[in-house]
Amino acid sequence: MFDEAKFREAIAQPRLRQPLPEYLGGNRAGGRVKVLTEEELNAQTEQWFTDLDAKIAFYAEHGLDVAFAAEWAKKYWWSWLMRDMSLNDELYTPDLRYKDPTTFGRIIVGLEEFVRYNFAFLDAIPDWRYDPLPGQVYFDVDPDGETRVIVRYIGSGHFSGTLRFYPYDDSAPAVHGVGTFVQCTAVDRYHFGRDGRMYFGETLFDILDALQSAGVVPGDDSPVFKLLMGASRVPGMINTVRRTLRLG
Repeated sequence: MFDEAKFREAIAQPRLRQPLPEYLGGNRAGGRVKVLTEEELNAQTEQWFTDLDAKIAFYAEHGLDVAFAAEWAKKYWWSWLMRDMSLNDELYTPDLRYKDPTTFGRIIVGLEEFVRYNFAFLDAIPDWRYDPLPGQVYFDVDPDGETRVIVRYIGSGHFSGTLRFYPYDDSAPAVHGVGTFVQCTAVDRYHFGRDGRMYFGETLFDILDALQSAGVVPGDDSPVFKLLMGASRVPGMINTVRRTLRLG
């Protein structure tokens, strides 16, 4: 049975492997970025949930009932932080559909695929944690009774394993981490039915930013990166040759 005590226990439990660097490493340009400590992440998460309660109360004053979102968000955050899937039937419909940059345009269907997709990240980044960013949650209520929510959050952890893309098994294309500590932002959108369960969702993030931040892809000023970008000319050259041969 989920309750407030479990939520508080999850916040109090250390997750990130210590010590953390003072600044983010990787190959991303734009200057040094200071790392958010676990204490700072916890404080931001608590503030986010406080702000969410205030937002829900404000909507209620204006005739919109989205109170289910408060408990749903706590269960959802707790579930992934604790790697506990026991609440899945309360959080999602059995035929949940979900999309992510790592699906290469596909929509995964069903809880089994959804869990496999999420654990691809948890296996690649064993101390991975998600934390919503205060002031960055948005509601849309449909006249038919559906609720849509957009949340921007930050993911933190050491990318020390292998991140497998769709279909998230041994046959999948994969990226191998080098142990870099990363903190990357992403945006999720969730669609809820009248029963308060998510039936569709999508994660959006800059995969190039993530891979450069992890030190897997070289920086934009690197000769190797420029060579990789230059290789994008090859398909165009091949198409030109094909057209020329057909005309000839």
